[in-house]
Amino acid sequence: MVMINTDDGQAVAPDMQVHYAKWRSWEQALREEVAPKLRSAADQLRDNIGLQTEGKWSTESGPQAFATKYKEYLTEEVAALNAMADNAEKFAKQISKAIDMLMKNEGDAAAWLDKEAAKIPSVYISEAKQAVLDELEKHPTPSGFARLQKYRY
Repeated sequence: MVMINTDDGQAVAPDMQVHYAKWRSWEQALREEVAPKLRSAADQLRDNIGLQTEGKWSTESGPQAFATKYKEYLTEEVAALNAMADNAEKFAKQISKAIDMLMKNEGDAAAWLDKEAAKIPSVYISEAKQAVLDELEKHPTPSGFARLQKYRY
């Protein structure tokens, strides 16, 4: 069998090389690009929250009410961006484990990675919304569904 050397010097079979190259690029992109950019965006929004002052919105009740809601929205967006960064880092770790499995010829690394990826949430749900969803699952009521309507993300 012909073996191919990976970028870190390990020898792998040609069919494994495809998985290795693809997974290594995913892992690197998630760790070095995606997660840091998401965290940077969260930091910028967090800074923006601090700029929502009376100097910007005045002291009148209408603008202040909007500013309050806007701060709440920005706070949820910061949480969502940080959750996405956490999930990107979790997936990068799972890819790294799958690469190790591939290199050691331990089981079906691709199937394992698919299963692990399915465990990582693809959509951010705030703790407050998750609590309402959990309550609805246990006790579905019209008032519970009405409470859920306030969550549009």
